Amino acid sequence: MRRRESPLEFARRVDWGAVWTWLLCFGAVVYLGLEGGGYDPLVHDQFGLLAWWALLAAVLVGAVPRRRPGRRAWLALGLLAAFVVWTGLSLTWTESVDRTSADLARVAGYLGIFALAIFSRGRRESQRALAAVGSGIVLVALVGLLSRLHPAWFPAGAETAALIEPERLSYPLNYWNGLGALTAIGLPLLLQLATGARSALARGFAAAALPALALTLFLTLSRSGIAAAVLAIAVFLALASNRLPKLLTTLVAAGGSALLIVATDSRDALQHGSLGATARQQGDEILWLTLAVCVVVGLLATALSSRAAARGRPGWTRISRRSSTAATALAALALLVVAVALGVPGRVSSGWDEFKGDQGPGSGSGRLGSVAGQNRYQLWSAALDENESKPLAGTGSGTFEYWWNRAGSNSETVRDTHSLYLQTLGELGIVGFVLLVAFLVALFLAGAHRLLAAGSRARPQVAAALAGLTAFCITAAFDWSWQMPVLAVATLLLGSVLLSPDRDGEEEPPAAFALPARAAIALAAVAAIVFIAIPLASTSLLRQSEADVRAGDLDSALAAARTAQNVQPGAAGPRLQQALVLEEQGRLDLAAPAAKAASERESTNWRIWLVRSRIEAERGRAAAALRDYRVAKSLNPRSSIFLP
Repeated sequence: MRRRESPLEFARRVDWGAVWTWLLCFGAVVYLGLEGGGYDPLVHDQFGLLAWWALLAAVLVGAVPRRRPGRRAWLALGLLAAFVVWTGLSLTWTESVDRTSADLARVAGYLGIFALAIFSRGRRESQRALAAVGSGIVLVALVGLLSRLHPAWFPAGAETAALIEPERLSYPLNYWNGLGALTAIGLPLLLQLATGARSALARGFAAAALPALALTLFLTLSRSGIAAAVLAIAVFLALASNRLPKLLTTLVAAGGSALLIVATDSRDALQHGSLGATARQQGDEILWLTLAVCVVVGLLATALSSRAAARGRPGWTRISRRSSTAATALAALALLVVAVALGVPGRVSSGWDEFKGDQGPGSGSGRLGSVAGQNRYQLWSAALDENESKPLAGTGSGTFEYWWNRAGSNSETVRDTHSLYLQTLGELGIVGFVLLVAFLVALFLAGAHRLLAAGSRARPQVAAALAGLTAFCITAAFDWSWQMPVLAVATLLLGSVLLSPDRDGEEEPPAAFALPARAAIALAAVAAIVFIAIPLASTSLLRQSEADVRAGDLDSALAAARTAQNVQPGAAGPRLQQALVLEEQGRLDLAAPAAKAASERESTNWRIWLVRSRIEAERGRAAAALRDYRVAKSLNPRSSIFLP
């Protein structure tokens, strides 16, 4: 009779490094992805606190680093830390302590997860990390796809579509371009797994998921996401070794994806996000078709990869570097000639005019052929003007909305610039812009260095991580990807793969930090925890106050707002909430000074001045009410509220 294994023996047998990698990478992507992308401050602040507490505990007990970080890893960590510190310093000159504190908490959380990923990376874990991130993206994307094909399974998805834009798939991130960007990051990771995983079963599942992700991407109608996905796959194929099997798998997956997209595009009710009987029937049809296509693609891709592994690379695919260079040059020349013949230069010029215009891209799949910028040109121009006002330091992290309200070119209500780089330039000045770009460049350079040093087995892993990083950087140029934590965290996890030691299989004993280094990291962790906890507590209290107002308990609402003020004395939000509650109670003589104190702390927020004006009018002070109204109008002159 076989002896029953004891729990201690089982624990010794478990590869806890693999368990931790999956908990960190897969867990982070899935949690943030299913929680609206982590956009809610309560979600990303709690996640950031968890990351820093985990890092603090691991450092104090000596559990990390599992491998000694290299110079490139320390450089990248230092650059991201410097960006976080600069964001914190902008509290001293910002137009809004509330907004800048919220941004500081978010980027401090990014630094925590990035440091945790780098310090906890063990040997032979690049493939696990890529598989975990890719699998997390697949799960999130499939939830989104199923919410369109079978809305009854995800009532929250139907509510999101009804509130935002039914035609464009946005659930569970609640933003279509965000879901498109996440899918674009995941596609090269899946392609690498489909052609490089050791298990045939894993290769098959990864390949089978590719058409489903492509259909999800199509349903988002995200032009930046689709462009980023195409370029990311091209980067992966260009940088990976043994490209022929990967190209064949790509073609098989592309064929299955095209079939699903054409079938979906021909079903108008489903494509436009309707919830009627016709849409449900069409959703069921596409669901079964998707399952069939995914199974066939998975089987074909597995057969191709297994055959390639068994027979090796065909001799006719091996060409010299000289022949490869000549072929590349000829191909580039041919593309140039074709582009000129088709009038591409003229189309680029007219496309730029279309991008700058105020016309929308249209609806349905027809929008994919448009390059209309949807006011992005105007937003970017405003960000450049914002930088000109304070070139080195900017107006403070998170304050673009206030600049746009008073200096923008139209009445559109926006919070972000729709470009990570230009928003950073406007809000954090040249210094913040240089730090952020230097951090991203450091990741690319580390990936290039590791790519050159990697063997044929590790090279596709590095290529996939670089391709995912490329997808993020492209989408971040056109959208607020940095403000969507699931995208930033997935990218930082890929960055930690690029910063891993060059030889992933090399045996290396753990290298615990010396006492001074442990103390420094512990102090940094405590500081980050404090900077995250303060806005988290303030936001929680303000939401509690708002809930109490809705419940009719004004005394509790006022108490919560006052506690929020004690937690974050420099913020305007708690004082504005007190003014609103006091106004509701009819205590106008107390509401007026509370509103005034809020405007003193956030003088460019037109909403506070409008509240001040209303309270003064209710007090019967017409001159003061008119004065505050004029200030509010000057801070947002194009708002429909102030139109005659």
